[in-house]
Amino acid sequence: MQSAYQIYAGEITAKGKGYLVIKRCRTGELDELLLRGRQELLSQGATELFVTSRDPGAPLEEGWQGDCRLEFVRDMMELQRDLTQLPGRPMRLTLEPLTRGRGGAWLALHNECFFEMPNSATYGPADLDRALEEGHRCGFAVVDGVTAGVYELDLTQEPPEIEGIALRKGVRGRGLGRELLYAVMEVLATAGHTRCKLLVATDNEHAFSLYRRTGFKAAGIQSRWFRMLPN
Repeated sequence: MQSAYQIYAGEITAKGKGYLVIKRCRTGELDELLLRGRQELLSQGATELFVTSRDPGAPLEEGWQGDCRLEFVRDMMELQRDLTQLPGRPMRLTLEPLTRGRGGAWLALHNECFFEMPNSATYGPADLDRALEEGHRCGFAVVDGVTAGVYELDLTQEPPEIEGIALRKGVRGRGLGRELLYAVMEVLATAGHTRCKLLVATDNEHAFSLYRRTGFKAAGIQSRWFRMLPN
């Protein structure tokens, strides 16, 4: 088995963020992988560097790792919730399914809504194609006839995943995030699912608090992320 890592450079242009994922690491080679990945990200223009390890035999910790200094940033935590008991109350918000004709508007709004969120990704045409695939339910959140946010659901998994919900800045703080969350859970329940899951960054305090207040429980940590600091 050879050591291997993967670089994610898609956020460098828009946000200056570069991501390094250690996939496999032979004994004694972690320091070298971190150094090589760090140099590659810097050469592509990254100004903020983040790293995680998917190899259980090569866990990362805060502090010095060879020539790299690591600072814990966030866990990507999986939360789950039962769908059999949802509040039946009037909603100010409605959902409009995504269509190919409105794909450009959905991409633009998605990137606007998620831009400042930790560990968010900038979407492009390939992400739109995926959102329109069978088994995916994506679209717009609408309030008083005005498009206010987006949602993404993946029903191909078990339990199905709420991949993302987000609102524009101008409509936040009015309880609409909770309504959007319940609205997408109702979509899943209507489709016959009794449970759902989602991933949340633990440093996304508002979202993490919302999910915990609405009955989601921790089901495990998917990944643990560290910032790679200058020497």
